[in-house]
Amino acid sequence: MPSRAKKKSLSIIIYMSLDTRSLLVALRSSSLRDELKVHYQPIIRLRTGTIIGYEALLRWHHPKLGMIPPDIFIPFAEQHELIFEITQILFDKVLRDQSCWNHEKNTLISLNISAASLTSNDLIELLKPLVSDPEISNKKVILEITETATLSNPENAKALINKLSNEGFRFALDDFGTGYSSLTNLRNLRIDEIKIDKSFIQDLDHQTHTDKVLIDAILSIAHAFGAIVVAEGIETEETLLQLKSMNCYAGQGYIFAKPMPASAIDDWYEQWPAQWRQLAHQKSHAVI
Repeated sequence: MPSRAKKKSLSIIIYMSLDTRSLLVALRSSSLRDELKVHYQPIIRLRTGTIIGYEALLRWHHPKLGMIPPDIFIPFAEQHELIFEITQILFDKVLRDQSCWNHEKNTLISLNISAASLTSNDLIELLKPLVSDPEISNKKVILEITETATLSNPENAKALINKLSNEGFRFALDDFGTGYSSLTNLRNLRIDEIKIDKSFIQDLDHQTHTDKVLIDAILSIAHAFGAIVVAEGIETEETLLQLKSMNCYAGQGYIFAKPMPASAIDDWYEQWPAQWRQLAHQKSHAVI
């Protein structure tokens, strides 16, 4: 079976082989054919196993290419001014999905916001229908931005983040540590959550002393700024144990659950307590 990396590389090769016009036509019609799908990945508090929330991840199911990841089609959508339509589709689908979940809804929902959306007041209008629903309030929505999202227009981005923060929205700094503006963003923006990029997390138990020192430093900086830390890409029990011992607040990754469609959330939720007990039992027999 091909690896995830090989599948993604194949999609990129086929994707790039299509001409711009074909891609543009396909993307503009994607909402009509319901090709854009939202998958959800749980975010777990590492100390207790409590489900904090879910990250909503947009995927494009192309009829020829299959699954196209957002890091491929989002930049294209931004370039051709389609990002607001796509963001609207994401918010609408999240709103619909949340209304169908049977389990308790007192959880956070994390939404990835593009650089173009972050510098436009249209984002405020797009958010209004989402938070007007009685099941979703401003305080339950976390808007994830990347380190580079504010670079094109930092003043506008800062003003918009401050305005939304004053209205109760929370902000997460995604892929922390991979860019050049991590500390600048922490100093200048109102950040509630830091998400450590999976490149720092995966196989943490096999990394060097320097790598672990870097993660410790990120945790210390985040705590000093009053931000919680979410580790991305947790895949092994050893990594989970290391992060818990380092006092990392929360995490997400395949060890808990792969991103799943909304229709699978309730079944996973019912099975989660038993899955967590098994993980906790295994951790209790481990030696750090």
